Amino acid sequence: MTVYSGVRYLLLLHAFCIGAMLSFAPAAAAKENGRITLFLGDERLELPLSAGHSDWTGSPGFAQVSILTRPSDVKTWQRFQSLRLAFDLLRSRAQMPEMSLLRRTGDAGFERWYGRTDSGGLIVTVQDRALEGDLLRVSGSFAGRLGQSPDFGQTIDLSAPMPVSGTFEVTLLPIR
Repeated sequence: MTVYSGVRYLLLLHAFCIGAMLSFAPAAAAKENGRITLFLGDERLELPLSAGHSDWTGSPGFAQVSILTRPSDVKTWQRFQSLRLAFDLLRSRAQMPEMSLLRRTGDAGFERWYGRTDSGGLIVTVQDRALEGDLLRVSGSFAGRLGQSPDFGQTIDLSAPMPVSGTFEVTLLPIR
């Protein structure tokens, strides 16, 4: 009787382990990735998604999207630090976009640039979006002007604007 109970216990444990592996497999396979192609004047930058700092939250019909990129090579990192693009995604339309960009200056200082629809005319156009489980895939383009800001984008000085445009193609996991 003891041997039968032990075998039954092992079979149950084995079935439980297989079930657990199968239920966690889609989550393990889910992977954030993507890129932003950024045009600043005549300069073109290919920036990889910073997966741990990019995400989305919401529902299938409405989502808030936050995309952060950072250069992966030292040469670009010495001139450019990060780019954040965020917007509300209502079905397949982007609303209330905002962008922040951190650049290095010649004296190793930083310049902070910001843009929104109401300050700089930032426009985001969504070409494609798909929600597959927890993964949100979204691609599109953006264009506008950025201005410097001493208060992290609360007020944006557009007296010497920097034109910005580009494309994005990302796969995001929900906020964690």
